[in-house]
Amino acid sequence: TSSGLTYAAFALSGLAAPMFGTWADRTGRHRDLLTLGCLLAAVCLGLFFFASGGVRILLAAGAGLGAMAATTAGNVLAIQGQPEDAWDDRVARLQRFISAGQVIGLVVAGVLARTHLAAGFLFGAAALLGGAGLGARSAPGRQARAPHAKAAPRPLTGGEAGVVSTTRHHHANVRELVAHLRSLGPTLRHLLVLWLVGYTFMSGIAVMFPVVMTRQFHMDPTLPSAAYAIGVGLSLFAYHSASGLAHRKGGAWTMVAGFGARLVLFAAMTALGLLRADWAGLVILSAFVLMQVSWPLLSVGANVSVVRSNPGARGESIGLFNASTSLASSIGSALGGVIFGLYGFSTLSGVAAGAVAAAIGLAVVWRGGQRPNAA
Repeated sequence: TSSGLTYAAFALSGLAAPMFGTWADRTGRHRDLLTLGCLLAAVCLGLFFFASGGVRILLAAGAGLGAMAATTAGNVLAIQGQPEDAWDDRVARLQRFISAGQVIGLVVAGVLARTHLAAGFLFGAAALLGGAGLGARSAPGRQARAPHAKAAPRPLTGGEAGVVSTTRHHHANVRELVAHLRSLGPTLRHLLVLWLVGYTFMSGIAVMFPVVMTRQFHMDPTLPSAAYAIGVGLSLFAYHSASGLAHRKGGAWTMVAGFGARLVLFAAMTALGLLRADWAGLVILSAFVLMQVSWPLLSVGANVSVVRSNPGARGESIGLFNASTSLASSIGSALGGVIFGLYGFSTLSGVAAGAVAAAIGLAVVWRGGQRPNAA
């Protein structure tokens, strides 16, 4: 229960991302947001091992806030001041470095988790401090608001306090929420819906996968972790191809290609999950590796689409996307555990396949007249 609450606190803190993005767009302080986010995450991670109970939950929330602030700012800084033709490649490079960091973190965690757990947390905190220093030193400075940027919509409830309105993304009723979503424009609104529909049960599969492999297929717990690390490592070589596809066909269709790859893999997992043979578990493990390899299509496609959807308010757009990711991850993790506990892995992977198929169908319906290089 404690670990579940801790994870939920970390994930749900991402819902604050739109607030961070809006503040950075209005003030031009994306570099400050990146630096402060890294510092907050570093402090919370450094203290986490030495805390207990409710304090750990608060620290997890703080670490999540810091990570989301840094991620939101980083996506904007990666393309700030760059020609639009270079955006696809720069987004892909950023996502590649993020994945490389995951691989390093997995290796360090594997080495230190059993014998030097405190050192693992401190290593993470030190890495974040290094990121804060590097960002403060080398990231582009304060930018004036772009002249073509759209004025931010007025708050739907209450008034704004200072620079940031805490009510802009926490509305009093459903009618106001729908009105605000409509004000985002169809491209961004459709992207957020596609991502929520397609990503929710993907995260459920990812979170539940180690449990599935150990309980249903009686594997050593280290095997799913190793498969994840191998898959993420191999995915580093796929970002260049994802960037090229986004440049030729557009970010949205690159994301749909990633959904298509996941649909095939989830369908295969559903069929294999009905078998209890050891070899079926090994094939599912291999499919899980391929899941990670397909991630660059989703990551690059989604991020490119989002930054192109509203050039005048990229921070807000990325913040909304990050918030939708956090929401989908939280819902998927919770429902994934319930579905697996009641009906088994085949049902969970089948539901994931159905959700991804629905996302692909929505993309086809909403495709409009998209040209290559469109969002």
